[in-house]
Amino acid sequence: MFENLQEFISNNQDDLIITGGISKEKVHVLEEILGLKFRSEIRDYLYLYGIIMGYGVEMLGCGNSGESSLVKETQRFRKYGLSKEYIVIRNVDEWIYCFNNHNGEVSSWDRIEKSHLIKGDDLEKYILNELMEAKEEW
Repeated sequence: MFENLQEFISNNQDDLIITGGISKEKVHVLEEILGLKFRSEIRDYLYLYGIIMGYGVEMLGCGNSGESSLVKETQRFRKYGLSKEYIVIRNVDEWIYCFNNHNGEVSSWDRIEKSHLIKGDDLEKYILNELMEAKEEW
């Protein structure tokens, strides 16, 4: 998993910040806080990368300090009605991007309409596309 993303990261490492992966124990703590067991895609992302930033894109996760932007933003938007199966993976002001922990889809969430617009069915492809598009516009 994440082979294509890893290749992109290797080829662009001077322009990206990767906080570094976190332990299985820390992932378990994050799962407990959110009250769910992460799908393998989220667990692997957290184990391998923690947080990815570059070209103006920040993919939420958990840094080496133990602070989890993924948990913080998910908890924040649950207060506005985000369903518990969703995990916030990116916050771009008016757009909130979520990972569906049941089926693996990535969607944008409209917090006023409480509706989701599917952006893809694969976390790696979503992250890679966001980084590639941002690099092109950089």
